[in-house]
Amino acid sequence: MDVWTVGTSSAVPTRDRGLACNMVNFDGERILFDCGEGAQRSIMENKLGLMKISKIFISHWHADHFSGLLGLIQTMEMEGREHPLYIYGPPRTEEFTEKILDTGYFNRSYDIFVEDLIEGDVIAGQGYEVRPFEVEHGINAFGFVFEEQKHRKANKEKMKQLGLGSSPKIGDLKQGETIEYEGKTIKPEQVIEEMPGRKVVYSGDTQKCENLVEHAEKADLLIHEATCLHEIIEDRHGHTSARQAAEIAKEAGVKQLAMTHLSRRYLGQEDELEKEAKQVFENSVLADDGMRFEISPHRPE
Repeated sequence: MDVWTVGTSSAVPTRDRGLACNMVNFDGERILFDCGEGAQRSIMENKLGLMKISKIFISHWHADHFSGLLGLIQTMEMEGREHPLYIYGPPRTEEFTEKILDTGYFNRSYDIFVEDLIEGDVIAGQGYEVRPFEVEHGINAFGFVFEEQKHRKANKEKMKQLGLGSSPKIGDLKQGETIEYEGKTIKPEQVIEEMPGRKVVYSGDTQKCENLVEHAEKADLLIHEATCLHEIIEDRHGHTSARQAAEIAKEAGVKQLAMTHLSRRYLGQEDELEKEAKQVFENSVLADDGMRFEISPHRPE
């Protein structure tokens, strides 16, 4: 499972940063979170598998978060896409997407399904689910939780203690069956543990809010906007400073914070944002376009 910060600029692209876009690569399936201007170029440049994108989740309908949709959709058609594309977002997503699709002349070689979401909805995929939650941005706006389903894993240390080695009967234990092995009766609970799935949370645009902290709890990776330094956050209503993003990461107990949606006013001085965040939450990373985050599977200790 890989996560890519495809576009990391706020409001206006820069020479090195496109607009908001993030990709989860899960078991070969690509899921986009936002699709700002320049998204498809960055996806192609980094060879991320544009045609493998199955779902697009739009956090809110400000142009820097959806302005790459039309080009991406048309490129897929020109490349001969046949399988459906699914687009999700807050209320009015269906309305706005239809307006985009009615712009200009092009054929549709594949179906596009669009759905308005509300908090509490669950979009189920193969081995994962995506859950929207409300954030505070002054308009209908979401963050998203991407979470892998739970898995039953064998504890290797317990296997060693019981002398199981690499017995093929481990599969039976995972299925909940009691086994007989070298004269011993071994129950599943002696070896098998249920492990939580990997969890990635994306904030979209928001001011610091408790709902985000709650939904980001114990995430492996939190992708959060860090639009500015804290000294000017009062002038950026509906947004979050680098320090506040770090506070959210710390309060939620996440493993790693990837800061994105960076204002161009810090061009050449982005390190100041990272420095501010690290004072609160050490495992903070300033994301660049095309940066890859590998999320390792959870295993028993």
